[in-house]
Amino acid sequence: MTSQRCPRCGRRYPSSYRRCPYCSGQRRDEQRRRPASPLSQILEYLRRNSSRIFVGGAAFFLCVAILGMLLTQCGKPKEEAEQPDPAPTEDPVKQPLAIAPTAASLEIGETASLTVSGDYDSLTWTSSDEAVASVESGRVTAKAAGTARITASAGEESVSCTVTVKEPPPVSRPELALNHTDFTIRPGDPTPVQMKVRIKGTKEAYTGEVVWASQDPSVVTVSETGAVEKVGRGTTVITASAEEQVLECIVRVR
Repeated sequence: MTSQRCPRCGRRYPSSYRRCPYCSGQRRDEQRRRPASPLSQILEYLRRNSSRIFVGGAAFFLCVAILGMLLTQCGKPKEEAEQPDPAPTEDPVKQPLAIAPTAASLEIGETASLTVSGDYDSLTWTSSDEAVASVESGRVTAKAAGTARITASAGEESVSCTVTVKEPPPVSRPELALNHTDFTIRPGDPTPVQMKVRIKGTKEAYTGEVVWASQDPSVVTVSETGAVEKVGRGTTVITASAEEQVLECIVRVR
């Protein structure tokens, strides 16, 4: 038998009834009366649609639960794949010794550092000629002109470096000259006479160390700065020593 829902009370009744048997005896004004307050309207709506609200709420909470499970599952880090047991490794191949540089050129007094690579526990350093070049912990010191072989040994292995030692180039020294090479001091001449050392061929003064001397201090004397003072009469020589050069000036006193 089919049924239908009453639009007033919401109850279902058989279709054989023309009117709802549950509310047909009510007064028309009471059937159409609506709650006076909003709260009453809400309560009336909830009463009439309780089954729908229940189903909708259950569906909502079910969706939230399913969504939470999905998010939790996605947020979990992927488990690391099981790593296979490492295969047994063979003993590493021993690296041979190597030295750098294999040749070096030094001047007397210079030093150089040698580097050895490879597998070793300790090194022993030797020089084929200690008079030419010595070595200590890989640091080579040039001593005299010649050639020496520096060797680093570790057990039965050894590597070497050929060291050539040269004389340092000669130092270029300027050629010097005096501002006077011959002069006479007469009675009444102003003294002292100032002697100076200059670079030969120029007016540039020499600023290095100069040692002044008078061969006969009884005739004239000379100070450390080259000032010549007369003492007596006669002839003598003033010398100036600088840059392994000896410069002379003849001085006469009348």
